[in-house]
Amino acid sequence: MRINIRFAGAGGQGVILASVLLAKGYGLGENYNISQTQSYGPEARGGACKAEVVISDETIDYMKVDTADVFVAMNQIGFNKYIDTVKKDAVILVNSTLVDEDTNGCYAIPATQIAEDMGKPFTVNMVMLGALTKLLPKIHFDTVEDEIRKVFAANVADSNIEAYRRGYDSIAEALADERKMA
Repeated sequence: MRINIRFAGAGGQGVILASVLLAKGYGLGENYNISQTQSYGPEARGGACKAEVVISDETIDYMKVDTADVFVAMNQIGFNKYIDTVKKDAVILVNSTLVDEDTNGCYAIPATQIAEDMGKPFTVNMVMLGALTKLLPKIHFDTVEDEIRKVFAANVADSNIEAYRRGYDSIAEALADERKMA
């Protein structure tokens, strides 16, 4: 098994942190080999940013994600730049507040709106991470939540965990509605 995951967005959106937490969630929760890489433009905040996670039950000889099995688009620029590099049957998760494309075939949650409604606009990445945790196999919600607690200072950990939970619940509701329609 090998899962290639690509996060795309802008510097300052927490794309890299979300990918690191996902990697730790898989690495600690199960016995997988994990690779996490990242790149961003020279302007850092506001510029294009991507992060990649490779999860495998075998040794990872090639750490690059050429075509993604899972694609997480935090904004329109990231979506446009990388949508052509996803596999035909990829799981695609978009922040529908900032991605205007027809999201037919994508999982879409209004992550920015959820974070803003909480009064915590900088937690968009945690909303998206929560949704992604629900969509991916063999990753434990609690393992990722524990990693969030370790990364953030106590005074901001709770709001990030709340955002993570809201993302998870938001996509769970969408999946339940989808099953009702089937």
